[in-house]
Amino acid sequence: MTLSHNIALTLVVCMGWVFPRSAMAHDGWVEISPTIVEKNQVATIALLQGNHSNEHKSYRIAGKWDSKYTTLVIVDPTGKQNTLTDRLIDLGEDAETIGPKGPKGFHLASFVPKVDGLYQVLARQVRTVQQGEGPKLLTIRLAKTAFAAFKVPTVSAAKNLKGFDRSIAGDDAVELIPASNPLAVFSGSSMTLELRQKGKPISAQVITLLRRIDGSTSVQEQTTDEKGRVNFAVGPADSYLARVKIDGETPRPDGQKDRASYESTYVFQVFNRP
Repeated sequence: MTLSHNIALTLVVCMGWVFPRSAMAHDGWVEISPTIVEKNQVATIALLQGNHSNEHKSYRIAGKWDSKYTTLVIVDPTGKQNTLTDRLIDLGEDAETIGPKGPKGFHLASFVPKVDGLYQVLARQVRTVQQGEGPKLLTIRLAKTAFAAFKVPTVSAAKNLKGFDRSIAGDDAVELIPASNPLAVFSGSSMTLELRQKGKPISAQVITLLRRIDGSTSVQEQTTDEKGRVNFAVGPADSYLARVKIDGETPRPDGQKDRASYESTYVFQVFNRP
């Protein structure tokens, strides 16, 4: 399935011939701690960037989200969107004056859940790069995770959560959506994810899954079916990162081609059985 009527998928390597390396984003993801928190206690969200080595199959940190183009939202159990963008704290040193040149560190934000249930975390970074009248590059990064809050926070309490399969990203992005409860994934079981854009599944796209502790040695890849779905077997209890990147191009009347790059990640926790 194509992203739209007039967008064709292209190889990632083609992007490098037209656009500067600075426009080629690393992958970004979000992590939450704790994954299951006591209601009215603090949960901490971290925006991390890396995953660039081993052909984007790595959990190593490299670079940092650009706060100028980043928004952070938490969708609570009632469906209300809580914007946390202005709460982001940069824990990195100055990119130019302290230590090696370049972005350092990562961003943090805190949130206190007030009601029981499922919370979804969504970070977005949207940039447009164009040199003069040359071709335009649009990059849309989407990173998601989920956590739960309860008066008595236990793994067992999270097993019956609903609403995790709702789309929260809008129509412009490519979104990874859990088709199974992301807070009820246990060691030795499996996790199903669905890839969508504008509410429609995207088939024939490769999704990569890797475990944090084992990194590149744990990499799995699955191709989405006609429903846009993949099913991954998971190993030991740990944090797991799923990622996908799709590149497209749109011909212009002047013969040039504008390009778009859609990046999506989803982080979930695998638990030991209670």
